[in-house]
Amino acid sequence: MKELERSLLGTILKAEMNDGCNALLNEAKEAGITSDFFLAHDTRSMWEAMCELDSKGVILGTMSLFTDISKGKKGLEPQGVWSIHDNGLSELHFLNLVNDMVENYRTRNLSRLSMGINDQLREGKDSEEILTSIEKQCNTINSLVPAKDTLETIVDRTFEDVTGKVDLSQYLRTGIQSIDDVLYRGGYGPGQLCVLASRPGCGKTAYALNFLRNICTTGNSVLLFNLEMGSTQIMKRVLSIHSGLHMRRFEDGMAPADKMQALRDSTKVVKGWDCWIRDSVYKLDHILATARGMHRKHGVNGIIIDYCQLIKPMSKNISREQQVAEISRELKLLAKDLNVPVLLLAQVNRESEKDDRSPIMSDLRESGALEQDADSIIFLWQTMSEREQGSDYVRWTLAKQREGMGYSQGRINFNKGTQKMEDYSQFI
Repeated sequence: MKELERSLLGTILKAEMNDGCNALLNEAKEAGITSDFFLAHDTRSMWEAMCELDSKGVILGTMSLFTDISKGKKGLEPQGVWSIHDNGLSELHFLNLVNDMVENYRTRNLSRLSMGINDQLREGKDSEEILTSIEKQCNTINSLVPAKDTLETIVDRTFEDVTGKVDLSQYLRTGIQSIDDVLYRGGYGPGQLCVLASRPGCGKTAYALNFLRNICTTGNSVLLFNLEMGSTQIMKRVLSIHSGLHMRRFEDGMAPADKMQALRDSTKVVKGWDCWIRDSVYKLDHILATARGMHRKHGVNGIIIDYCQLIKPMSKNISREQQVAEISRELKLLAKDLNVPVLLLAQVNRESEKDDRSPIMSDLRESGALEQDADSIIFLWQTMSEREQGSDYVRWTLAKQREGMGYSQGRINFNKGTQKMEDYSQFI
């Protein structure tokens, strides 16, 4: 192991012939390597000394490192620099050395994790707490992936992106044509945190469930966290949307036989969907762990969370604004890590109702962080008169989108009996 550590450091130092020491050092750091990766005291201290020089803007090399260590830093022998240099390999081997360092570190940590599980079981810790802890540690270990990306591969990937050679199936359509038309590439895209916000009663849960249905009927899979309703309540709405039938007619025994058969047919279809519903996961760390676990096991294409203000944050002794900022940041990282869209529902404050206008981003309740982290923000709303009259539509406003079209507005037909949403233009 020590030889591997010396070879990595030596290879970095040998790159001084091309003034490349700092560049290779930073490549190693970008791959996740820190001082914790080094088991031997001298190699760990040498790594730290190199990182310190780099942070000061010093051009790294054997002489600069020798001079620095000669000042008596970290208890290292200055002559050790030349010995490390001699252990270096050709730069062609650098990525292999980095990957070997990562693999060894992951193996060590997995071994420690297994021993830690036994310790926690002996201490009598709750199984859910243990599983959450394991998930966190596994995610940390899993985030250390072998270094693969070079400038060349990044450029190639970017070229494919801008020339249209991308998999548009990764962009999940809402099923509402007017909204899909303004969303970048026709839907919610991989790695995006997408916010859908409204006042209560304007259809944000209905929007989410219509989106869920469209995901599933197009052959994709979805994970739904609903923190407000139980799974049976959710499924009633899903069946209403899919069948076009008002569930209350079945509950009160008023549905005729043909409608009952239509419901049975819809039930058979919905049973075949790749859809998972979690209605008892409230804590942010549990949501993150569950999402990562389900994605690993089932290859989930999209995640829906209903809704932001009901999530219990990981940090407690901070303001509510800071807590929502934590939620927003972690969910954005989740979307990026899993490379799937995350649709986060949220509430807006009462100010927009008072003014009888479309909500704006500053109306997002308790947080300006959502405004910053979100890749897109859509508001659903109605004027006061429309709400009082029980209008058959809600308005939508696209207030933010990082890529593609900017500010846009439109209407959605909203059947509150069946919870179905369709493009309003169909009904004009």
